[in-house]
Amino acid sequence: MACGIAILAAVGGRAPTGLAAQPSYLLYYAFQIPPVMPQVSLSDSGAQISYSGTLQGTLGGLTVTAGKFTYGPGPSKALGGGTFSMATDAGPVQSGQILMSTNGQRTTLLCFGVYLGTRIEFTLVGDGVQIGDSRPSGVAPTGFPSHDAYIAAVRQAVAALPEATRRQDIAAADSNLRLVTDYQQRTGSR
Repeated sequence: MACGIAILAAVGGRAPTGLAAQPSYLLYYAFQIPPVMPQVSLSDSGAQISYSGTLQGTLGGLTVTAGKFTYGPGPSKALGGGTFSMATDAGPVQSGQILMSTNGQRTTLLCFGVYLGTRIEFTLVGDGVQIGDSRPSGVAPTGFPSHDAYIAAVRQAVAALPEATRRQDIAAADSNLRLVTDYQQRTGSR
């Protein structure tokens, strides 16, 4: 039942679709995920396998200063979920949730949460049942209406940092638009 609630929350958090939908501003991400080891826990209902790991890289041009995740199957071995946490100098992703699906040969994680006061979602895909030992990159839809709104949120979030760090973070965030365009041209995606 918890997985069903998470699915409703994920669908409810998306931007409306159709002619009246606003385009979503994208953040480029590039992560490095070291190998992940499965963890086994025993309960009255049998053995449960979960996967936990860390991630490094960039999100929206900013360096990920901390990142970790845990996911595993639910009542069905093909569907499950978990949680993740991630932070940059601009702040953490809050309420990080994962929806997982797998056919045993390929696993997909839909990760969603709140970053800089707006929704964010991204997908990680891996061979087998675990996502580790990979370098996924892509574009993450957000609730920001524009590049300027993203930069304004970063400026506000890093306002208390030392000036040199603040300037570096704002310049890194400002590179996001170029990173997204480069990724879309390289992959042919929109």
